[in-house]
Amino acid sequence: MPPFAPSDWPQNEFRAAAEVLWQWHYAARAGEDSPVHRSKAHAICEEFGLPAHLVDAQFIEEGVPTIHTITDLFDYMDRSTGSHALLLAKLAGYTANWVEDPVRKFGRAVFLTRSLMFLKEDLQAGRQFIPLDLLQKNNVDSTDLMEGRLSSGLRSVLWKQVVYARDAYASCRTLNSDLSGWCRRRFRIYWTGGLHTLARIESRKFDVWSKPVELTLLDKTRVYLQVYTGKTIR
Repeated sequence: MPPFAPSDWPQNEFRAAAEVLWQWHYAARAGEDSPVHRSKAHAICEEFGLPAHLVDAQFIEEGVPTIHTITDLFDYMDRSTGSHALLLAKLAGYTANWVEDPVRKFGRAVFLTRSLMFLKEDLQAGRQFIPLDLLQKNNVDSTDLMEGRLSSGLRSVLWKQVVYARDAYASCRTLNSDLSGWCRRRFRIYWTGGLHTLARIESRKFDVWSKPVELTLLDKTRVYLQVYTGKTIR
């Protein structure tokens, strides 16, 4: 389940608003400029006083751009996932400017984690979120990626993607204390779960092709114990 999905919201009116924003986000991410979903998202912005430009920013007319460098990837993530994350944060009442950077970083962290978990599926759909210069530096080509030929070069590429994701989680850590109530509890679950997912990927020596990346029951237990006790359980 994606972070702060409609089911996370405790109040019906906000749950319904989040549902509309998620529907638009999914459409925009798929390259579908749905007038119905866009207009509904704009109506939610008007009703709750949210900045409508964050709705429009999510649709990229040319689709997923070619990711030449990590800067290209950061720009794409901030425009797509980051804009959506900001809308949800503002819907939850976090409108101060100082919260925007960690929220965008959380969006990056989630995006990078998901892109590792679903690397094979994204590639099959024609979406590649690994910078070309990183692939070239490690002598990895598109066939290696599609077939999951786990050379030392490809493992280095995926390790670097994990590093970027960990950096993003570290950069949004302040939200653990800046948020409150149900938002803080849900954020801590997703933040901790994301880090455990990265650890699971590393423990598989970056094999994200042979079977789905999922947290085990023990992993999930550790996540909830860490969230609710504040202690890392080994």
